[in-house]
Amino acid sequence: MAKIISLNLSVKRITKRQTNRANPFTDSDNNKISEINVEHYYQTTIFIPYLDFFIAQLEERFTAHKTIFKGFETIFSKNQFLNASEIESFKNLADFYSPHINKDNSLAELKIWQTKILDNFEAIKTGLDTLQICSSSIYTNLNKLLKILCVLPISTSTPERTFSTLKRVNTYTRNSMLEDRLNGLTLLAVHKDISITPDEVLDEMSKKPRKLELIL
Repeated sequence: MAKIISLNLSVKRITKRQTNRANPFTDSDNNKISEINVEHYYQTTIFIPYLDFFIAQLEERFTAHKTIFKGFETIFSKNQFLNASEIESFKNLADFYSPHINKDNSLAELKIWQTKILDNFEAIKTGLDTLQICSSSIYTNLNKLLKILCVLPISTSTPERTFSTLKRVNTYTRNSMLEDRLNGLTLLAVHKDISITPDEVLDEMSKKPRKLELIL
């Protein structure tokens, strides 16, 4: 990569004792600063720590929460009667999102839900399809769990994209902007695929009382 952009790699200034930067070489290494290999330096200070951080994030996202995600699978189970492992996974899911989820009633709702999902299994393809047939008045806790499932980000790029958009919208010249206007501009910047006509904007403005009359 450095050769492509014509960048000359060099080792940064190294002292015996550094606190703000990585210092992989000590007196026991018997390495002189002038003899340090540039590739080995960046491999030790950047590449290997990055791999450790990346692997730790993957383990935290997929391994540590593996038992929690199994609880969501029980909502889409084809079994007419839940087995012991599915019940245990769903209990762990309810405990994880407690007190938003009633642990006592959620399991009873799941057993009633199994009859409904078997009749509509062919129509269900995504979590949003399941949410549409899950009544919030009958399956209160399952409805909340499905909403949580639908908004869970697949990766961190979705929230990071929102923060990047917020930085572009809320500049220093707009520091006195109110929250309602900021939310509206941010939604317009994020959902660019939704087209809004001038007539729709005028209709929305006409619904709000104004001291100044708009003459069109």
